[in-house]
Order: sequence, then C-alpha cells, then structure tokens
Amino acid sequence: MDWLLTDGEGILTFWVLAFGVCNVLRGVYCLDRDRRWRHRVRGLTARGVDPVRAGYLTGGARDAAEAAAFVLAAGRFLSVADDGGLRLVPRRRKPRDPVLTAFVRGAGGATGVKVYEIPGHPRFEEFRTLLWERERDTGLPMTTGLSRPLIAAFAAMAAFFMGMHVVVTEAPVPFDEDAGQAAWLLVGLITWAALSAVTALWPGAGGRRWPALDAHCRAEVERARAAVPEGTRRAVAASKYRPRPAPKPRGAGGRSGGSWADDIGGDSCGGCGGEGPAPGPP
Repeated sequence: MDWLLTDGEGILTFWVLAFGVCNVLRGVYCLDRDRRWRHRVRGLTARGVDPVRAGYLTGGARDAAEAAAFVLAAGRFLSVADDGGLRLVPRRRKPRDPVLTAFVRGAGGATGVKVYEIPGHPRFEEFRTLLWERERDTGLPMTTGLSRPLIAAFAAMAAFFMGMHVVVTEAPVPFDEDAGQAAWLLVGLITWAALSAVTALWPGAGGRRWPALDAHCRAEVERARAAVPEGTRRAVAASKYRPRPAPKPRGAGGRSGGSWADDIGGDSCGGCGGEGPAPGPP
C-alpha cells in the first residue's frame, strides 16, 4: 500500500486504477438502468407499434403526422390534394385511436394543411400533446446519454488529483527518478490524454439506442405508406418539408463583374452631351 501512495510508479498506477474503477461503475450502472428499458423494447416489438407511434419514435411529430396522413388516407378519412394539402372527408364515423381522432379534428379546422405545418399548427396541439403524453408515460429514452463527457471528466479529475498527490508526497518521477519534479507535468499531460482516449469506447451523446425497435418502426411506417396509391405517397412526401422560397432576381448592381457605375440609374457623364438611358415604362 505504501508503494501505491508514495512511489512515483505507484501513484501513477493508483490513479489509473481509480479511473478504471469509475469506468466499471459507470458501465454497471448503465447496464442495470437499461435492463428495465430493454424489457419494454422487447415488449413493444412483440406487441407491434402502430404506424403513427412508430413515426413519432423515429422522427418526432412530423414523421408521426406523415404516418397519420397515410393511415387516414387509406381509411378514407382524409383526401390528399396533388400539392399535399390534407382535406377531411365528411363522414360520421371517427377513428378508434384517440390520437388519430385528434388529428382528424385538427384537419377539420385546417383545410389544406401540409404535413410540415402540423408540428407547429395550433389546430394540431391536441394531436401533439397526446403523442408526447403517451411516450412520457412509457418513459423510454430513444437516444444515448452523456457518458462520454462524464468519462472525460473522470480523466481530467484523475490527472488533477494525481498532480495534487505528487505535490503532497513529493514522489519521484516514474521510470526516471533523477528527473526534476517539473517532469511530472509531462507525465500528467500524457496520462490525461491517454485516459481521455477511453471516451471513444463509449457511445456518443444523442445517438439512437434501440436498433431493433427502430427497424420495427420503420417497417410499420413503410407498411402504412404502401397502403395508399403512389400519387398519394408522392403528394404527402412532397408536403413533409417546407418548400424553399424562390430565389430573388438579381438587380443590375448584383451582376457578376459589374462595376460601381452599374449601380447608378442615370448617365454618369451628365454634361458631356451623350444620350441618357432610355426612359422606363410610365
């Protein structure tokens, strides 16, 4: 134990081991935390996920709205115009799913609405709320957490406290006892860089987590898409993204290679007797 606390090689070994213990504890915590969620994922894929929920799990409210448009168009609750505008088909029957019912109510008050408008449209607030509440109650995180920043913090702390340990004990530099104490700075930097590289073994923050569930959800959305005619598929897909505004025509001053004189509406030679520019239309 004295070797670990007073010798240069021992101090280096001690803090590398401490960093390793932090990694192991983090891994055990993640495995235990994910056990319940893995059980839920297996249950979801076994029971099946409806297309609207599948779209929400993989792409948020906009993908859920696209899937809902496919499902309701297949059930003849909605008609889809050539430009992708959604229009409610008058009929007494309502969908059984409350999320789809909320979508129908929203479409009834927003004739011609496009899919890209639904995530922010006030008429579809109930639809979005029901989607969010259903996944909130499930409590299933679809993206990875912040393991990499946490492990990087562990690496920095290990290097810092190793330096503090050396200041207190005045231990010799590892593998070169004749070196001055300033060499510990280089040892600390190398140790910090090596320990920080371990973060590459952890998943990055914000990545997708459950590949089997993602594959199942994509298949369900594709099944809903295949249930409608090709023209409807193209129209809905075209209305999923906001159209880009048409480029503004460039004026005379914006021509490539034009000089400063191109920006002047009149003849720059006012008194040289030349003819001015032709007058424009009245």
